[in-house]
Amino acid sequence: MKTIEFTTAHYVKIEYELAPTLLRVAASLIDLFAFFVYFIIIQFLFSVSVFNTGIDTAIFMSLLLYRLPFIFYSPIIEFLTRGQSLGKYAVGIRVVKITGENAGLREFFTRWIFRVIDMWFGFGFIAILFSSTSERGQRLGDAMAGTVVIRNKNTQRFSLKNILAIKSQENYTPTYLEVTRFTDEDVMLIKTTLQRVEKFPTKETKLFTIDLAHKTAELIGLEETPDKKIEFLRTVLLDYVVLTR
Repeated sequence: MKTIEFTTAHYVKIEYELAPTLLRVAASLIDLFAFFVYFIIIQFLFSVSVFNTGIDTAIFMSLLLYRLPFIFYSPIIEFLTRGQSLGKYAVGIRVVKITGENAGLREFFTRWIFRVIDMWFGFGFIAILFSSTSERGQRLGDAMAGTVVIRNKNTQRFSLKNILAIKSQENYTPTYLEVTRFTDEDVMLIKTTLQRVEKFPTKETKLFTIDLAHKTAELIGLEETPDKKIEFLRTVLLDYVVLTR
């Protein structure tokens, strides 16, 4: 399983799984099937003379309803939905910049331009070859646009629900009452940091945990940071849950 790491504004690394080639192929097939259904519906409307008001109008409607949607569907819909076509949404993947930010119109159109090489030459063989062998799972269009395709669900995504899932204790007496001044985002940063240092106890993650413990102690008014900094941060998490839920 290939993964990619993005660094948040708080300098916390979040790991995402890169979309496997099989999922990307499945997404493309779903999009094609959706177009197949769409074209059948449009053809039916033409057949019952809904649009038969003259040859010029018919040509215009054919261009408007057939060609343009098929050609520009991918970059436009992915731009409007922040990286997901119907197929990508169905299989749970999306396109982002290699920095983790939402891709812009320029990136989507760059991917679309190189789609001619990736998808149309060799019936998608080039796209499959590139995405299967590249380090970041990128097809040629991704490499040129500076994008990657990831699974929606990362391995360290936290929300208020995750915070409340921390097991509280009956008759628990909080140690640090001042934790109520923290926001959900503050607490999620602490929780993310603890998971990160436990999973990857590198020098960088340990130093960041120490710095975070010092800052946390300062914010709740402690004169000194407790020696057991990880245990201190865990206590802060539990106190916050008990006092705010």
